[in-house]
Amino acid sequence: MDDDLLTVLVVDDELPIRQELRLFSWEKHHAEWVGEAENGEEALRFCRCLTPDIVITDITMPVMNGLELFRSLKSEFPHVQVILLTCHSEFAYAKEAVKLGAVEYLVKVTMDDSDLAQAMQRAREIVYREKSLQRGEAERQRRKVTEHLMELTRQTAEDGELAAWLQASFRTKLPLQLAALHVESRKEGRLFVHQAFEDSLTTLEARMPFSWIPADSGIYVLVFRAEDGNPTEMRSEMQTITGELYHSLDRRLPFLSDAYRLYGVISEPIRRSADFMEMYRGVCERPDAVFYDSACRVFRMPSTGPASLDEQSAKEMSDKLSKAQWNREQLVKVIRDDFVHWAMNGRIVPEELRTFVADWLRGWHREQAAQGGNRRRASSRIANAGTINELAEAFVQEIESSVRIKKCRREIRDAKAFIEANLEKPITLNTVSREVGLSPHYLSRLFREETGVPFNDFVTGKRIRKATDLLQHTSLRVYEIAQQVGIPSYRYFSAIFREWTGAAPTELRMADQDGRE
Repeated sequence: MDDDLLTVLVVDDELPIRQELRLFSWEKHHAEWVGEAENGEEALRFCRCLTPDIVITDITMPVMNGLELFRSLKSEFPHVQVILLTCHSEFAYAKEAVKLGAVEYLVKVTMDDSDLAQAMQRAREIVYREKSLQRGEAERQRRKVTEHLMELTRQTAEDGELAAWLQASFRTKLPLQLAALHVESRKEGRLFVHQAFEDSLTTLEARMPFSWIPADSGIYVLVFRAEDGNPTEMRSEMQTITGELYHSLDRRLPFLSDAYRLYGVISEPIRRSADFMEMYRGVCERPDAVFYDSACRVFRMPSTGPASLDEQSAKEMSDKLSKAQWNREQLVKVIRDDFVHWAMNGRIVPEELRTFVADWLRGWHREQAAQGGNRRRASSRIANAGTINELAEAFVQEIESSVRIKKCRREIRDAKAFIEANLEKPITLNTVSREVGLSPHYLSRLFREETGVPFNDFVTGKRIRKATDLLQHTSLRVYEIAQQVGIPSYRYFSAIFREWTGAAPTELRMADQDGRE
């Protein structure tokens, strides 16, 4: 079930009416038919199992009529919105129900799709407003819990105080187990990723055995009961959670083209209050293992840190790179093979490894300049590389950027053509890899090798270029252009357009118009 679709239950004792409503284009109106009932009592039982967002109900029914159902729903499920179906003779009842909070009443004998669509639009606005208020209140409560936890952090909490806090905040007590979900994304899409992630995490919280609070930007701490669990089960649980969250984010934000990463860090079971804060801080730290095990989604708190870079080992690798520096293809091979294996075997501190690469490149650029080449500063991609493979590819980019070998395999040509022909659609690495018959990981690497840019940057660049052309040569509104280039979120489109061009879409259009006058 799509988290963003409104769920609808139809209640009417007349089969023809229910059959007619089944044929309504629910998806077009961003809704999903989830069930039907013949009377109010049956509908109420349904709502107690699966609470819908909207109930469309007839007034006159046996067992329990629509007005009785309406009152019961408002008592038990105040956030469910009700649309009434009525006959002419029931107008007085229908008007009274609207006064009490029903969204709308529709006359069955004259009702058509446009009437129902209008009522659905009103219901949707109310549901979204209510959900926004609920989300805002839930966020405030979670922030309060986090603030209280920070207070406990600054002082040594007594067992009783921590126990009271756990009970009040999570309705739980020791023993328990902590996990932190880390969400990493590009700056321009961070706000959208974090909002969608929090919505998805809240949806999961309602049906899985954990509670969550925000710990820091992009870090969310989950609290699990540990009485009947063990570390193996916890790892499996987190694998399930991260998998579902990835799926939800891909569905909600297809236009981000996989430009985010999600992984979990789990603690050992906590049985003493004295261990709680140490475990809390531990799961909130980015494990260095993430740098080397980029395909892994769940990590344990590290017991030992990574190794410092040994001076002799660094000299040997530097010499190996230097021997290959005048043969570009050989140098690239050394980086992708020998350098990566050397770093992974040594599990070197990532920051020291990035410094090693930047230092070697400075010397390499000086050599190039001495031979008549262009002297350049090392790319910021070196400093920002989050994994060993990203660092190796950034290293290779530096080497290949001055003289690029113009080559392009058929699969990459097909991938580029597919991207350009489908810019208005969701484009992800998985989508394109299926189209050209390569694995996502191999396509990502090959794409960067042969085009010189990461897959996501290529897609975004094409979208921005098309958007620029549409802004300059059409009268389409900005939100229409955003949809045509596959970025249906107006806010995200504006943010990434400014990031790439230095100007907002409206500013570019105005500047272009001024230039033609």
